[in-house]
Amino acid sequence: MKKLIPFIALLVTANVYAAGFDLKATMKEMKVEFNQAAKAQNIDEMKKPVTNMTELINKAKLGVYPPEKQSLYLEGFNKLTVTLASVETHLEAGEFDQAKEELRKVDDLRIEYHDKRNPSIWSKLFG
Repeated sequence: MKKLIPFIALLVTANVYAAGFDLKATMKEMKVEFNQAAKAQNIDEMKKPVTNMTELINKAKLGVYPPEKQSLYLEGFNKLTVTLASVETHLEAGEFDQAKEELRKVDDLRIEYHDKRNPSIWSKLFG
């Protein structure tokens, strides 16, 4: 019982935090961080915004979303996590050009999942 109480408190805290999560604000922050990373001229300039994006995605994973979109959001967040981990690996290896190339995939994922989240009327009509 003594071990169960802290666990329950942790779950309640996580749920309260997630319920108060603002995805739109987080996405705006991610856009700012992405732009800083994209404008970076060297490894050191790129590291911080990439780390910040990873932290923002980890927060977003804790959010509570409509049931019909929950799996879509988590799929996108997981793909972003993998891609950003690859960017970080290239940065740690001193491979700036490869890190920039991987960063482009982050933007591709943004486009893909924004389209999936808000499909156009044409894609609804014609698939």
